[in-house]
Amino acid sequence: MKKILFFLIIVMTFIITVIFFLKSNYKNNKIGNNKSIEEIESYILNIKSYKATLNVNVKNNRNENNYKIIQEVTNEYEKQTTLEPDEIKGLEMIFKNGTLEIKNTELNLSKIYQNYPNVSENNLFLTQFLQRYKNEEEENKSIEITDENKIIMKIKTDKNKYDVTQMLYVNMKDLKPERLEILDNNNNTKVYILYSEIEIII
Repeated sequence: MKKILFFLIIVMTFIITVIFFLKSNYKNNKIGNNKSIEEIESYILNIKSYKATLNVNVKNNRNENNYKIIQEVTNEYEKQTTLEPDEIKGLEMIFKNGTLEIKNTELNLSKIYQNYPNVSENNLFLTQFLQRYKNEEEENKSIEITDENKIIMKIKTDKNKYDVTQMLYVNMKDLKPERLEILDNNNNTKVYILYSEIEIII
């Protein structure tokens, strides 16, 4: 009788442990679904540091180019390293305290630009989209949750005909960005960024 009772206690302990684990895991997976749209917006806009691998497609009137890039953004610097295409593999752009450094050991390239403002408008950086979203007038931006459980943050202005609409798609479950699109005044996609990997550093 004691053996049976002991066995039942072990079985019950195992079952309770499994249930607790599954419940905890389910709760973690539902992080985005447990938040209001305002909380989600606030969380995303507070992303200041991240490391990501991007597949980037850029189109203009004459041609189309594809890039694979690693980005690293911290409170101290923004760094972008090109992995593909091979012609510019290893090209690094580092922006820190108003200084832009461009280097590539394979091409024996090293150049530093002091007080360089233009890189702060680099649309390939997630943080630039978020900063623009924060500063934009309320009537020019929106956030919504789609039927596919995607969050879309949109900015729309007419200041630049090649950059009229920017849309950031975010996964509802883990609140990680999935892709960023930039459209022109004809709704043609000019820049398409797919985040194949991204680590948000809070």
